[in-house]
Amino acid sequence: MNPLFRGFGAKEGEEAQRYDQPVIIRLGTKDAKELSDGFPKTAEDLFAEFRAIILDDIEAAFFTQEQMNLIERFVSERGGALFMLGGQECYRNGGYENTPIGRMLPVYLDQAATGPAVEGARFNLTREGWLESWMRLRSDREEDEKRLSAMPAFQSINPAFSIKPGASILATVSDAQNSYPAVAVQRFGEGRVGSLMIADLWRWGLYDEDSHKDMDRLWRQMMRWLVVDVADAITFAAETDAADQERVKLAVRVRDRAFKANSDAIVKIEVTQPDGTKSQLFAEPSLKEAGLFETEFFAAEPGNYRASATVEDAEKRTALGTKAVGWTHDPLATEFAKLEPNRELMQRLADETGGKMIALKSIAELPEMLKNIRVPVEVTLATPLWHTPWIFIAILLLLLGEWVLRRKGGMA
Repeated sequence: MNPLFRGFGAKEGEEAQRYDQPVIIRLGTKDAKELSDGFPKTAEDLFAEFRAIILDDIEAAFFTQEQMNLIERFVSERGGALFMLGGQECYRNGGYENTPIGRMLPVYLDQAATGPAVEGARFNLTREGWLESWMRLRSDREEDEKRLSAMPAFQSINPAFSIKPGASILATVSDAQNSYPAVAVQRFGEGRVGSLMIADLWRWGLYDEDSHKDMDRLWRQMMRWLVVDVADAITFAAETDAADQERVKLAVRVRDRAFKANSDAIVKIEVTQPDGTKSQLFAEPSLKEAGLFETEFFAAEPGNYRASATVEDAEKRTALGTKAVGWTHDPLATEFAKLEPNRELMQRLADETGGKMIALKSIAELPEMLKNIRVPVEVTLATPLWHTPWIFIAILLLLLGEWVLRRKGGMA
């Protein structure tokens, strides 16, 4: 309702924005085109460019039905994050009940009851909240409890009386009569959704200078939690074969701007070995999963390996992105990782060679078992032909026969 924005954009007639309409101001955009048409309207613009969406003091009527459906897909399919703050135009007051965004929130909006305003609500962490590192600001719990007790009371809360199945309450606010969720989170499809129900969290930051630093740190930790596990369009993983430690499976998953599987790509992998030598590989499309490219590498020398995957569009031959992954090949560490005998390996060797694995308690039976086991022994013997009697006799007979023939023919 600020008259400062009357006629924003120097437009005339019906296109001119009124002072009671929302005005979009782009901050920190990468170029003049980004968000120039407002909130993204296509999956390509939203999925490819953003990892998290934060809503505060913005009513549901700001979005079209298609945009809210797109936000739901952004979280459930793309694996993005959604976080709603506690502004007065959020949650039930913002009209999010029975909307795709409201369905994703970890708290129920249709079960809010009317009652007296919350006054003097104190903030505290729940058991689940203490287990989340991004909710704590001190390394020692006693110091964190002192910090929580020194926080000012809050006066503006979006009351929610129940959470959805699978959601977790990480923090609560309590007044003299009731306790309400303050921070609630849950998984939604491939992504995650969080709710901060406190509208006047700024009271904490304005309490004193130390509180302001703590509030800034909490915001940084929240933002890191939002985006840390959000997948990129290109993912690269290296998995060592459990049966053969030298064999490493390299898997690259490629998605397009709408985060759909992209099998029309060329994937080149460069592996840097511990001695600095580099090997070039090409990943082949998988027959089991669309958009998956696989290849194998055999690590011969112990040490650190680093693989870099470069993905190109097969038709346009333009670069789509690069990803890197590393692993360590240490056969001795793998061998001595467990001091107990590897019974599964010994049993497999016994089955493949026709042998038998004997337990330590049955070791006394070994001599008797060896007597009954027929072990074939193959020995190669080499004997000169001249040392064979029948060969020697045959040669003498041949010589005698030749002499007889010569005598009869008068040739002797």
